[in-house]
Amino acid sequence: MADKLVFESPRVTLQIGGRPSRVTAPRATHNPFPVIVGCPRSGTSLLAVMLDAHSQLAIPPETSFLPNVMALAGAPESLRRRFFDIVTTDRMTISNWSDFGLDKDLFWRRLHAIPSFTVAAGTRAFYALYGEGQRKARTGDKTPGYVFTMQHIQALLPEAHFIHVIRDPRDTAMSWRKTWFAPSQDYAVLGAFWRQNVDVGRRAAPSLRHYQEIRFEDLVLHPEAELKRLCAYLSLAYEPAMLDSGARGEARLARLQGRAHADGRVIARDERTRIHVNLARPPMAERVEAWRREMSDAERRQVESGAQPLMRELGYEAGA
Repeated sequence: MADKLVFESPRVTLQIGGRPSRVTAPRATHNPFPVIVGCPRSGTSLLAVMLDAHSQLAIPPETSFLPNVMALAGAPESLRRRFFDIVTTDRMTISNWSDFGLDKDLFWRRLHAIPSFTVAAGTRAFYALYGEGQRKARTGDKTPGYVFTMQHIQALLPEAHFIHVIRDPRDTAMSWRKTWFAPSQDYAVLGAFWRQNVDVGRRAAPSLRHYQEIRFEDLVLHPEAELKRLCAYLSLAYEPAMLDSGARGEARLARLQGRAHADGRVIARDERTRIHVNLARPPMAERVEAWRREMSDAERRQVESGAQPLMRELGYEAGA
């Protein structure tokens, strides 16, 4: 019988083939670097501001640039310049530079100070500079779409510790449908997109050295227990201040800017802040299973038709 790869983390056990084997991690040279991923509107921003409320950890607004720099190659000097140009591009889907509040000239000086430039060194320099601006010793990332490129991020940054946030597809679809970046207004299509996003992350799990899943519902209803678990995973001491993340949420909203999309659309600042307004509030238990109050039976069935069978496998039962 073929070998079996067994990967276990809370709420996930994935198996392929017969005998257990392990993914061996290289010797650690950097602190665990949290990378929060998941389907859009699954609670990734809530977790980001909770972690950002830790005295030692800074989580910037969505970066977007990692897939655009990971494939760069060439001589160090030309590589340095191309890396800088991409990271400081102010276009959504390329890089959200204006959200970071960083000085472009200082960033270039930091990159220029790297003796033999590599993309990994430049990437770490970016996060270190952001952390300094927040007076934090450690940093991480929250970009939902990185769920599609976790193996490549691991190759670039072996210290990456992925946190995959999963939420009920019906609540996810209702929230997603209200945004400008919804892939469709059709609930069945949104259910299918949820299934694709979640499934690709879970299928990547066996190839990752560090991977944890967390449910939005658990984070909202049992935040202390979930944050303690994640702090242990990230080698951080738990801090009760993480439960009161409203101030960090307000600061994040204040930092968001109006943005030009790569396709030429302009996304106004008000439009960006509107969809994140709950970050300035305590976790809202009423947003768990909100679909029971706000979704019609027909809409629910549409989401479920697109989200199955993964929805059932994850324990999200079809509505009555």
